[in-house]
Amino acid sequence: MKFLKIIGIILVVLVAAFFIVAAFLPKHFHVEQSVVIDRPAEYPFNQVNTLNNWQKWSPFSQNDSTMVNSYAGPASGVGSIMSWSSKKQGTGSMKITESNPLKRIGTELDFGEQGKSLSYFNFVEKEGKTTIFWSMDTDPGYPVERVVYALMKSSMEAVFDKGLQNLKSVSESIPIESGKPEILSSVALLKSIDSDATKGDKMPALYALTLNDVFVAVIKDSCTSDEMGKAMERDYGKLMSYIFQNHKDSFGKPATLWYSYDEETTFGVFEAAIPVSQTSQGKDNIKIKKMHPNKVIAGIHYGPYENTMYMYQAIMKYLKDNNLEEAGGPIEIYLNDPSTEPNPEKWETVIMFQVK
Repeated sequence: MKFLKIIGIILVVLVAAFFIVAAFLPKHFHVEQSVVIDRPAEYPFNQVNTLNNWQKWSPFSQNDSTMVNSYAGPASGVGSIMSWSSKKQGTGSMKITESNPLKRIGTELDFGEQGKSLSYFNFVEKEGKTTIFWSMDTDPGYPVERVVYALMKSSMEAVFDKGLQNLKSVSESIPIESGKPEILSSVALLKSIDSDATKGDKMPALYALTLNDVFVAVIKDSCTSDEMGKAMERDYGKLMSYIFQNHKDSFGKPATLWYSYDEETTFGVFEAAIPVSQTSQGKDNIKIKKMHPNKVIAGIHYGPYENTMYMYQAIMKYLKDNNLEEAGGPIEIYLNDPSTEPNPEKWETVIMFQVK
């Protein structure tokens, strides 16, 4: 009996000690790691902002062959949801709750009975390099969760660090395009995305990019949609003739800069544009102007030019869902030359909206 009494006392002391230790542990649990990536912010931002990309760098999905992911909501930004089921890690879900282009992404993690946590990615770009801070905050219950989270902190820091190193490797493996002047320098980034949502899906993957500081030769024009084909052919023909005389060795992909479009009358005002490496004297109705760096939300449309409406609708919904304000008209960049690629199904068009 004396032995049992001693065991009982020991157990009481241990339980009391457990509660006392838990009482002195922080009520708020915070984990944060960072890494410097040798790329502008759009490269890592878009890997995080589109949840389907996480499988390429997330430390939680790597080395776990039992994990099965599913996705719901939009492909990118606020409202995107990824759910998982794993024999090792159980079930749970993550939802993007905040998406400030090239600056910050917030997520809510739901671990079911284990509770919820908030996670944040902050992006700080300087001189072409980006420092990313990945943090997680939660308020664990007293006393068990508080002790468990305290014991987990160092291992969670190691997991976050591994994920950021993976993200660094993936982001830096995407080439930065250089050479000819382009309105965007990040088309390679768009094409690197391994997502089924990039090709004609009703909710396509969209990405935050930056306009280049570049000169463009433009012709301002206006017409109805029925006249658009002839107007474009006329304007780009005149632009290319001018380009070959003045910028033969240094020009980029043709683009359309939209000012307005009336859906009821189908009347639009636009500029046919071709980027050039430097300013020059315009001719007749050809003007030279400079485009300045600005954030855009963009996606690639694959197929005929007349089938782009779904992409416009998706971008406008993205702007609304993420509380973004337009800072200029839409821009289209044509990556293919129809004269050398006659199959419209293979045409690629970058569609983007400028945002503040």
